[in-house]
Amino acid sequence: MRYAVAALVICAATGMPQMSSACAQLAPDVWMCDRGTVWETAEWDIFGDGSTRYTPDFILNFTQEWPGFEITDSVATLEEQFATYAEWIAADGGSAPEVLQVDKIVTPRGLTLRHLQYDEVEGDRTMSAVMLSEVGAARIMVYLDAADTMPLEQMEKMSFDVAMMLRDTCADAIACAPDYEPPARGTD
Repeated sequence: MRYAVAALVICAATGMPQMSSACAQLAPDVWMCDRGTVWETAEWDIFGDGSTRYTPDFILNFTQEWPGFEITDSVATLEEQFATYAEWIAADGGSAPEVLQVDKIVTPRGLTLRHLQYDEVEGDRTMSAVMLSEVGAARIMVYLDAADTMPLEQMEKMSFDVAMMLRDTCADAIACAPDYEPPARGTD
């Protein structure tokens, strides 16, 4: 269901990830500073639009152009934008997610509205964290998916960690240096 959305909203031209840096640029105004975490050595999807990262247990997708992104004036809340997104997904005919938890995470650079849920992605049931994050003046939709056998507590922790890594600048002076070499990627 979300992959149909991703096909409609390509952010590659404006948000190419910086594959040689531990602070990856996810979008023009959003960075993910992940030095020292499992995400630093995560694989990038080099065949798609550059908006997907993989670890052995998680898939991370992101976009700044989700259904409802255009209502980004200062009055629109994260909840209003998420409601517009959810309505669009429902109208697209996808199965409704089984929402387990909805909460907010206060991050160093903003706020994240998080929905932890069982979802269906390309016919497979997943444990998902669908997060709308306000990072500085920008907003980005982040999808973290895992197998439906993933314990809720583990998804809760990983999605919290991902939200906390989002920045409005390349904030890690070491990882953002031009000569930084990230650790070798695993063969997993």
